[in-house]
Amino acid sequence: MKDQIKLLCSDIDGTLLNAKRDIAPETASAINKLPAGFPVILASSRMPSAMYYLQEKLNRLGSPIISYNGGLVLDANGTKLRSHTVSLDFLATVIEHQKEYDYNISTYCTDTWRTAKVDYWTLREIRSTRVEPVLTPINEHIAILEAIDEQPHKIMCMGSPQALDSLIEVLQEKHGNEAHFYRSKDVYVEITPKNIDKSSALDELIEKKYQLSLNQVIAFGDNFNDTTMIKKVGFGVAVANATQEVKDVADHVSAFTNKEHAVAKTLEEFILN
Repeated sequence: MKDQIKLLCSDIDGTLLNAKRDIAPETASAINKLPAGFPVILASSRMPSAMYYLQEKLNRLGSPIISYNGGLVLDANGTKLRSHTVSLDFLATVIEHQKEYDYNISTYCTDTWRTAKVDYWTLREIRSTRVEPVLTPINEHIAILEAIDEQPHKIMCMGSPQALDSLIEVLQEKHGNEAHFYRSKDVYVEITPKNIDKSSALDELIEKKYQLSLNQVIAFGDNFNDTTMIKKVGFGVAVANATQEVKDVADHVSAFTNKEHAVAKTLEEFILN
């Protein structure tokens, strides 16, 4: 298998990052031991700016990235290789629903995060991603996006589980299958375009950029949005803290969690040894 694998792709949160939500020295060291020219692609629900500093710590700044769970793929120059968005009509439904509840609405368009105010949820995201939002009044949000001809690659709502349960019911009723709803936690719902995922984005990227196939990829993940990627690559690895759904489709389930440097230890065992 060592000779078959030509590219690494990894999820970030819960997979690549340690307990401090950072790149551990062990992880950076293992990745830097890979052969010269061995591509390392980060695939995440994060926005690009929340990934660049991690690339830098891995000495991979300038590599293509897969953002928003596959909704946006950028090459080394920041050129869009793939871009799928959610409609402004969809966003309008979210904003209308939020009038009856108290939850945070954030939009992510290409590499800009917009939200109405600095609240508990905004501060959490700033700490996690090291990115600052553009504060945008909720009643001006759609007009501003219309003026610059942008639509969201991702809408994230953060608040009580009851409010978000209600939101999903309303969106499904009004917009049907227009979008995908991803609940990483009860208090988060990430809304992305339908029919996108990390595996299709990765497949498209590596065929164009590296002339490789998914069979030549080792990939790491922990949560539902990693499932198809882990299933379809040549060697899919679930970290020990992964959901059962991811473990069930993985070629290898690590005995170690992300906090125990699962990515580094798997590379040492299967690729570097």
